[in-house]
Amino acid sequence: MNLREEFPITRRLVYLNSASTGAVPASTIRLLRDYMEERCRWMGGEEWLEGGDRWSKMAEESRRLFAEIIGACEDEVAFIPNTTTGINTALSMIPMRRGQNIVATSISYPMGAIVSLKQRERGVEVRFAENRNGIVELEEFERLIDDETAAVLVDQAGWYNGLIHDIRSIAEMAHDHGAYLVVDAVQSAGALRLRADADGIDFLAVSTYKWLLGGPYSQTVGFLYINREHIDSFQPPFVGNQSIDEDQLQANIYDRFDLYDLKYRRGIRRLQIYPRYEMAYVAVGNSMKILLREGLEKIERRIKGLGTILIEGLLDSGFELQTPVDEERRLFVNVKVRDNRRLEAELYSRKIAVSARVGGLRISPHLYNSEEDIEALLMELRALKGATM
Repeated sequence: MNLREEFPITRRLVYLNSASTGAVPASTIRLLRDYMEERCRWMGGEEWLEGGDRWSKMAEESRRLFAEIIGACEDEVAFIPNTTTGINTALSMIPMRRGQNIVATSISYPMGAIVSLKQRERGVEVRFAENRNGIVELEEFERLIDDETAAVLVDQAGWYNGLIHDIRSIAEMAHDHGAYLVVDAVQSAGALRLRADADGIDFLAVSTYKWLLGGPYSQTVGFLYINREHIDSFQPPFVGNQSIDEDQLQANIYDRFDLYDLKYRRGIRRLQIYPRYEMAYVAVGNSMKILLREGLEKIERRIKGLGTILIEGLLDSGFELQTPVDEERRLFVNVKVRDNRRLEAELYSRKIAVSARVGGLRISPHLYNSEEDIEALLMELRALKGATM
């Protein structure tokens, strides 16, 4: 089976919408069917307590695979429900006092802006680095980050236009002033080569339904990375069984009650207080194996290369971009159009999937797309040009 055949949706649609929901590999779909069939037999008592370890081990392996995806170590990764939970957890743990500030950007995903603004209740100012034509330059971060900055929150790839921030430089600025760098990587993990440890990221959160190809939003799960230097420095904002010392937990389950004092366990797992959605981690684990097999560097080149073909075609046809032209500065593409929601629906009726976002169309190919997909989209946009510009 060639790579394109591994993604059944490509036989029905020109699917250029990975920044919304990634296509799911055929092998992941088959694995989900196996999982559900076996679990249903288990619930019916046909295979009681048999086979559970297999799925549990596969779910646990997804932590290691995600760590490899982002250039980190397994013991720096926790299971969480989604990106929002991860960003909330990070900003809740970071010490902040009245009079300090958080720096975000004017192209932050709304969730990130909301979580930042929530910190005003702690007496913290929120500063937004302004964009010009969809680009936030490093000078804007330099202008806003100071010795009273507690945290800097950045979408590694801009959610609506694919702008790639210079994470290492921003981390250096933040650390020079004693601040922490928090990264929303939901639009980059699985599509870009990441180096969380090497680039100085302190916290990173992601959901699995986009570039990691983990399945639909309704079954999303997430991962939270915390740099090993910080893991035992912060206490969890919420606690559960996983938060306390293992010996203390076991004793109070099997032997006695003596929980008159709280003793935290060490390590990243004390943040895993939420139920683990096993099936979703099994799914994304399989999909991440495909990403790693193909190679993140190769995938990044493929995505950006298709974007370059798209941009050249759009500019030649007189369209205006909301995305940097330079491959080093963008992942996917946003083109300005009129009535973008109507145009999104019209393209879908022609079996082309893209997303209407912020005054334009967001076009986000992945490893399963081809030059022919880009040409098909360009042909339709040219045909609809009079109604779009």
